[in-house]
Amino acid sequence: MGAHEVVQKLEELRKKRLLYSKLSLLIVFMPIIIMFVTSMLGIDTSAPFLCMFIVVGGVIIISTKNGKITAEYKKLYKENFVVSLLNEVFDNVQYDYERGFEQRYVGDFGLTRLGNRFRSEDYLRASYKGINFEQSDVVIQYHTSGKNSHTTTYFRGRMFAFEFPYKNVSSVQVFSEKYPYRAGITGNNRAKPVSMESDLFNKEFDVYSVEAMDAFYVLTPQMMEKIQSIKQRYNHVAMNFKGNRLYMGIWTSRDSFDGDMSRAINYVEEREATLKDASVITGIIDALGMMKAESDKNNL
Repeated sequence: MGAHEVVQKLEELRKKRLLYSKLSLLIVFMPIIIMFVTSMLGIDTSAPFLCMFIVVGGVIIISTKNGKITAEYKKLYKENFVVSLLNEVFDNVQYDYERGFEQRYVGDFGLTRLGNRFRSEDYLRASYKGINFEQSDVVIQYHTSGKNSHTTTYFRGRMFAFEFPYKNVSSVQVFSEKYPYRAGITGNNRAKPVSMESDLFNKEFDVYSVEAMDAFYVLTPQMMEKIQSIKQRYNHVAMNFKGNRLYMGIWTSRDSFDGDMSRAINYVEEREATLKDASVITGIIDALGMMKAESDKNNL
């Protein structure tokens, strides 16, 4: 299927979903109309039962149809605007939009609290400039039930795990100033706050490290600059240099590598959106590459 045919098919699916959404509104008002008409005509019917049947039946049918349309749209979008571009940018790409990180694995990241509701999808494993990484969309919430039920979102956005093979550090956590629901470091070795040499960075981020020297090693001027540039795009950012890996979480209002069914598809804009999502990964790895070059130079 060519690019033009793909866009046409996606637009057809989008319009179908819009049509069903309008039908759902009609179903909501139809029982009111039926009861009004039967009342005005003085017809003795089982209107309440009929109304309930129409609403429940209509909701089930439309929900099923919308679910199938959305799934077909998502599959077509991912295959044509995500997979091919990911293979252009990265090496050894493994991508599965239907699965994500496991909750236990995310708990090891040391970025956020874990609630009692967890969802993850858009799993990507690949390499860039010789550095392997994983990423996935993650939603973590804590829900309380009962009379005053409430749901608190602990995290919503993208999480990453980058290989960091040239330095093994105890743990260095970096949180943007207003990053909510932070995870602490547990165990015998407790992290302590560390003040970096950049006053601006200290104002925008909180740094905690088990070993203070590790913080100064991993947070080079280049890395701090990269982290600050990411914060300009995303308000809440967290990082944890742990062992030989860098774990990272970025709060976002939208899932990565996703199309928007509320508007018509523009081929060029969709490609740019995918590349923009990928650039978050390449930007961090470029900073890691700077650090690797410095490490190799020091070891000569």
